[in-house]
Amino acid sequence: MKLKITNAVIITVMSAVVFISCRKDHNEQFADNVAADELLLSANKQIEGLPDSLKVPEGNRLVDEGYAEGVQIYQVKRSATNPNVFTWVNIAPLAKLFTKPDFRELMALHFVGPTWQIVKGHNHGQTVVGRKLVGVTPDASAIQWLLLQAVDSLSSANNNITYIQRINTVGGLAPTTGADEAHLGQLDSIPYRAKYLFYERK
Repeated sequence: MKLKITNAVIITVMSAVVFISCRKDHNEQFADNVAADELLLSANKQIEGLPDSLKVPEGNRLVDEGYAEGVQIYQVKRSATNPNVFTWVNIAPLAKLFTKPDFRELMALHFVGPTWQIVKGHNHGQTVVGRKLVGVTPDASAIQWLLLQAVDSLSSANNNITYIQRINTVGGLAPTTGADEAHLGQLDSIPYRAKYLFYERK
């Protein structure tokens, strides 16, 4: 009799665990769906205000967004066509992307390439390298808004990201002085902020 009671207890506990697990999976799926709906709503509002040249082609969907805080790195270089001309050339970004505009929860690292290493969210574990397709300047006091396309041959094998948009930029412009022979090779880091939107194929 004792054995039967024990078995019955075990079966009851296992059933409860399965039920709770199913409820948990359902709740997590529901939360994911709600998050996706909110992200899509947010994206639609942003896309409405984007120049047509920055819009992602049909057949792609927004899957991640990140708020970036970091620097744009510039270096004084000699002109390839006129040896007497020197300019500040952008050589790399160096920034962290966060899941929210409070810049607390890390989502990705952004560095030379331009490269994004995703550490949290839908594309966790993926690394994507992009190439610039289009740039526009809505604000003359900040770096351009961009549309970039993922380069499959340079990105990680598991990368699903197809396009990246850089919007809502603040700061990051090249220095306006010091581009001369005396400063050839000198580096400068200019603070910037921006929002990045990541897309996948539907």
